[in-house]
Formats: sequence, structure tokens, C-alpha cells
Amino acid sequence: MPTDDMPTDDEPLRMAEPQFPIADPPQRVSGMRMPERWSLPGKPASLASDADDTWRQTGFVLAEDLRLLEQSLDLQARMAATGRTRSARTMTMAAAASLWSRAFLSTSDAASLVRQGSYQSALPLARQAVMREFVAAQRGLVDEFDQFKGWAHSAYARHEPTRAEEIGLGHYFSGESIASDEELRIIYRAASDFGRPNFGPTALLVAGEASHQRYPLVFADQAFHLGWAQMLFGWLLRIGDRQLHLAMHAREQFPAAQELRDEILAHVQAVERLLSDARRCRVEEHLDEEGHRRHLIVEFRRQPPDMAKRLLL
Repeated sequence: MPTDDMPTDDEPLRMAEPQFPIADPPQRVSGMRMPERWSLPGKPASLASDADDTWRQTGFVLAEDLRLLEQSLDLQARMAATGRTRSARTMTMAAAASLWSRAFLSTSDAASLVRQGSYQSALPLARQAVMREFVAAQRGLVDEFDQFKGWAHSAYARHEPTRAEEIGLGHYFSGESIASDEELRIIYRAASDFGRPNFGPTALLVAGEASHQRYPLVFADQAFHLGWAQMLFGWLLRIGDRQLHLAMHAREQFPAAQELRDEILAHVQAVERLLSDARRCRVEEHLDEEGHRRHLIVEFRRQPPDMAKRLLL
């Protein structure tokens, strides 16, 4: 049964550990295509007036966030590309890079949605990036690689009753990996709770100025909101830093040159300086009188001049 220290999730728990070693997967890693560089998606050709204004304001008010997000994705793409080195081209590398790839695109897509004011649509992508990116990297998957090997041995066989190629679902969820990292645990829990149809987060997204006396509904609101944008960009930057950290320590799978490693270290330091600003909107864990973990949003405001709020969910 989940505890407060492990993310609650409706996905299957990870499989039991195999009782005997499993041989290396039969597949050969070949035909790899990886981008050499990465840029954030450009502005869509057609945006509603509110979304268009949000794109403009985000680029002006949060220019440093966007610069660091683009830099994070570019560094990740360059780091992942080092897995093409002949000595690194193993199924261990492929297992990590496969899940990393999904999280990478989730992060890039989420950044684009935040720029358009689609904050609620970015929440599930942030949650997805935490799960797949962190699990993909070595703290979870390398320790449990026999699970991947077991799936790889049986995948792509012929299933005669359905006349189909049987790939298999390959259940994998490493809740322990997320729970052991305080920052990612907060992001995962908040993104999960905010992304579901819970009443409190829904009200913040569709009636941001609500009070005990009024509920000013704004249907499909895409107006700029500094608090949501800072919170989500902060999450995406933190997730990217964790992935870069884990890839840096996976030297056999991603043998990056020292020059790239130095760039990554400088980037991580810049992100830490940005996220340490006490005026940024963020989510903190609050332990209530009954011992339940709750979400405390601090420095929540729509525009920079507005008075900041503290909200407990």
C-alpha cells in the first residue's frame, strides 16, 4: 500500500525481481538517429488573442527561463548523442535512452504549451517527464535492468491467436526512485494532483481570482499567469538538471567529452541561481496537524506587480 513517502499512482507496481540472471537481450542496437542539437518549438502560426499575448509576455518576462530551458534540451540532445559511440551502443544504453527520449519530448512540448498559456495541458507532461526521465536514467533502470532484459527476450514474437506481432506492455514503474529525490517527489505529487480533476487546482486554473464570495469563471483561460509559468518552467528545469546529472554519471552509456561536461556543469549552476530566487512561484510540501502532506504554493501572482499569494491545497 502506498505511503506518503512513495508517489501514489494508478499504474502497476514494478515487477518482482527475477530469481536468476537473464541473458543479454538478443537485439542489436542499430540504425540510431539522434539530433545533434535542439531548439524549443517556434510560435504556432495561429493563436487565439490571449494565447498570442501570453507568448509575447512569456518571452519578455521569463526570457531567462526560456534560455535555460532551450539550453537544457540542447545539452541533453548532445549528451544522448554520445550513446552512438561504438563501445556505448548496448541495450543498457538503449533502455535508458528510449525512456529518456519520451521524457525529452514531453519537456519540450510542455514548454511550448506554457508559452501559449495552456498551463493545465502542460501539467500531465511534467508528471510524465518526471516518471520516464528519472526512471530511464540509471538510478532506477540500471539497478533493475533484468526487467528490461526479460521483456526484450519475449518481445516481437508472433502471436498466432491474433495473427499479430506481440510486443508486450512491459510494465515498469520505479516509485522508489522518485520518492528518494525530494525535489522530484514534490514535482511528481503536485503535477499528479494538479493534473487530475481535483476541485482546488481546477478552480485555480479556471477561476484564478475566486474567493469565498465569488467564483469568476474564465472558460478555456489562456491569459498570461506569471505564477503558473514560473512554477512549470521551474519544474522542467529541475527535471532536466536531474537527467543531465544522471547521464553525466553513466559514463559507459554516454561517454561525453570533457568540454560538453564542463558546459553542463556551468548550466546546472545557472539553473540553481535562477531557481533559488525567493520571489519565484514554487510548490512546497506542508505537513499538516494530522501528518498529511499538502501542497503549499508560494509567490503566486498573475502579473509581476501583483501582490503574491500563499495558497494551501
